[in-house]
Amino acid sequence: MIEDDSLQTFFAILTGVVLMVIMAAFIIAIVIVHRQRQIKNRHKIQIIKADFKNTILNAEKEIREHTLQYVSQELHDNIGQLLSLTKLVLNNPDPASVYEGKKLINQIIKEVRSLSRSINKDYINDVKFEEFLEEELGKIQKSGFCEVSFQKEGNPIVFVESDKKLVLIRLVQECLNNAIKHASPTLISITIINKENRLILGIKDDGDGFDMTTVSQGLGLRNIHSRVEAIGGKVKIDSSIGKGTEIEIELENDEHN
Repeated sequence: MIEDDSLQTFFAILTGVVLMVIMAAFIIAIVIVHRQRQIKNRHKIQIIKADFKNTILNAEKEIREHTLQYVSQELHDNIGQLLSLTKLVLNNPDPASVYEGKKLINQIIKEVRSLSRSINKDYINDVKFEEFLEEELGKIQKSGFCEVSFQKEGNPIVFVESDKKLVLIRLVQECLNNAIKHASPTLISITIINKENRLILGIKDDGDGFDMTTVSQGLGLRNIHSRVEAIGGKVKIDSSIGKGTEIEIELENDEHN
């Protein structure tokens, strides 16, 4: 009888030890899995941060290149022509020509100041987003390439995160450049709606359009999608041959009104 009791006690202790070992192993396994998930999450966060940083750096570089290209073109096509015209006018000794020459010089000074502002890096941080959109469309209108339209609805846009504005500015430039180079439109329009902390930016043209099924994986479209995702937004692109292209970007606006 004593042996039976001892045997039962031994089996009870052994069972308890086995259960404790199993529980310990289970807890260790949970800890290991949790740590692995933490490591993976940290790795994902590092990748997201690196992608975001790379997006910002690329946007800054492309904006500088775009600005320098625009300045070069303006110096050649606009200011250069104004200087040549001023020289011709001032070569005429007539007092009326001198007066006209002074007006041209004042115009040249204004154009140079405008170019100087566009080169200044602080300009991107200081300019209001709506003003930037109007200026970009104004450049197209001034060139005589096509007609433009700008509409806005809701509160003025104030970006707390300047990086978000920087990426959006580059996206707008990229979309407008694509329309100018490839679409041959008669009208380019931009619409912004800023309501209830949601910003919706629409860029539309009535140009040639393209087949979404054949270029959906194109580098340009992937670039637009990746940059919008980098700033926490969503993008929809709709186009068909002969019916133009419409791009809609939606994101949370972190403004304080």
